[in-house]
Amino acid sequence: MLNALEGSIYNFNVGIDCEDIERWRRMLPKLAEGFQRKLFSEEEHRYCSSYKDPAPHYAARWCAKEAVLKALSPFYKISLRQIEILPDQNGKPFCKFNNPEITKLEPAVRISLSHSKKTAMAVAIIAIKRES
Repeated sequence: MLNALEGSIYNFNVGIDCEDIERWRRMLPKLAEGFQRKLFSEEEHRYCSSYKDPAPHYAARWCAKEAVLKALSPFYKISLRQIEILPDQNGKPFCKFNNPEITKLEPAVRISLSHSKKTAMAVAIIAIKRES
């Protein structure tokens, strides 16, 4: 199956992360507003805090940022602050990069978020065109 990717003009990679939601429930009230803003963009903060229980949403977005970072790490270095996980017009998560070098590469990113009562998780699949 992976042999089908040989000779492709794209580099592919996968990242995954999971978090304990209860940890986020305990942590969020203790985090100063400024620190929350260092972890999440204004748009992410607005989205997550719009829920009665924001912890699963913050945890899932954090997982997605980590998953994207892990998927990118063999190819490029980027900080978590340069990754935003936002809902599209249908509520489906998408990744926005706040890094011109990454943005110009036009990476194709697919994200899947999930959470149960206890755990949030995310998977990111990234395809980046190989440099010639």
